[in-house]
Amino acid sequence: LLYTIKFELMMACLLATFLISTINTVSASSWINSIFFHDKSNTCSELPQGHLLPFGYHKQPLQPMDVIPNSISVEEFDELYIQPPGFRPGIFRGLQKEAECTKKWTDEYIDTHFGHYKVLTEVKHEKRQKYGKSLNALSTFLQEYNTTNQYVVTVLPDDMRREVLMPPLLQCGTYSKNLLELNFWMASGNTASQVHFDADHNIHCLIAGKKSFFMIHPDQYHKLNMDRQEHTGSNFCPSINQNYVDMRTDSGVSDVDYQWDMLYPGDCIFIPSQYMHQVRSYGRSISVTILWDPTVDFSMESLQNCVPDNTSTISDYNVAWNHKADDLFFDVGYATPHIIRSELENLWEDWAERLEENDEEPPQGWTYSQFIQLLFSTKKWDITECKYTRAWAALIARSLDADSDLLITLAEVSASSDDQMKAVSHFVDAPTLDDEMYDFCNQEFYYIPPEVVTESEKEEIEAAESVMEWLKMQGFKESNSFSDMFSQFTDYIRDVISPSGET
Repeated sequence: LLYTIKFELMMACLLATFLISTINTVSASSWINSIFFHDKSNTCSELPQGHLLPFGYHKQPLQPMDVIPNSISVEEFDELYIQPPGFRPGIFRGLQKEAECTKKWTDEYIDTHFGHYKVLTEVKHEKRQKYGKSLNALSTFLQEYNTTNQYVVTVLPDDMRREVLMPPLLQCGTYSKNLLELNFWMASGNTASQVHFDADHNIHCLIAGKKSFFMIHPDQYHKLNMDRQEHTGSNFCPSINQNYVDMRTDSGVSDVDYQWDMLYPGDCIFIPSQYMHQVRSYGRSISVTILWDPTVDFSMESLQNCVPDNTSTISDYNVAWNHKADDLFFDVGYATPHIIRSELENLWEDWAERLEENDEEPPQGWTYSQFIQLLFSTKKWDITECKYTRAWAALIARSLDADSDLLITLAEVSASSDDQMKAVSHFVDAPTLDDEMYDFCNQEFYYIPPEVVTESEKEEIEAAESVMEWLKMQGFKESNSFSDMFSQFTDYIRDVISPSGET
């Protein structure tokens, strides 16, 4: 050991001698730059401000975000923060301060009351990679999260809803009728999201800990090489390392203007659809986010006979996507029933216009085969190979054919239930072959006998009915409603996608 130390000291002396001789002819800063940064400038001061520092160090923030009154009316909020030229984020101070969640959600309480729920986890320093998620019991996560690099981001378990207050502005009118998704976030601290935007309007409420938000207006997209996609999904900056921004390769960051603020327990922030942001947490943190549909126009008429209060919880309201205790599949980020229905109606109108241009008869309806082909056209699946997925599509077609005439009409699409449109959304947004580690369309995890899958329209109806008969034998409940049976079928499919519990 002594000989090793002596050798290392000798090498250090030789290195110091070399540095001293080098500095005689080249300035130290220039030498360091040339070796470590490949920079041709003569001084470190010429490196861009914020280089290799966390996002936000490149310049001072703009004026602080608005503090929005917790009692703001829906119409005033829509005018000031959603409609142009308002369209901006804002802070609600203490909105959840008196909520049960803020007062009770210790690790012990969560473990006792909600630990049996399955949750999705991701790595703390977000990279949005396709294999970054895993599935665990919440109780398991609580035992390990202080010593691992994981944090929870999942659909808010249904039982937790009754302890989170519903913001008054979401209790009435258009917004309250178009609530999409509730998310639950939990970490031991030191998390950092990528710079990104989301498709939906979002109120992010901090229950425990501290979080900082960097908010960037969509007019800055071009500086970050991001494309704005109107209400179609989220996007993020894959090239930017949010912890060490390379200001040479991402030089546009230098000109990005932003607002910044810190959230404390009970505070919430409104994040408009398509508004870029980057989020950091400090210490143990818990958040709940409430998402609603930005594509539905606000209506004053929808406010009639509704008086908001300060005691209503999220559990008092209908939300499109849910998370029950026995769910192994998570409805995160799916297109909303409203959007899916609108897209099908638009496709019908486009079809009718093309027929009219060719002096052909207007469409009577999609045949089952046409509708199945339409669903498959949204994927990269081979319709001739995906036997089990074809049975799934046949069930969707059968559920929409209300009068059983072998045609799916525009009227039937327009009159479809949200549950039926959720089924279409599940199919359209199901994992594709390129995005997942398994071959989704061909795996026999459906456990449906291949013989129920056939080709002709008449046989596909029989196939769908055969599937339902087979499901009954597996213990599914008898139901007079085809949509109820279909719902059981899709739940079963999704819950057995990965028997090992992996997502």
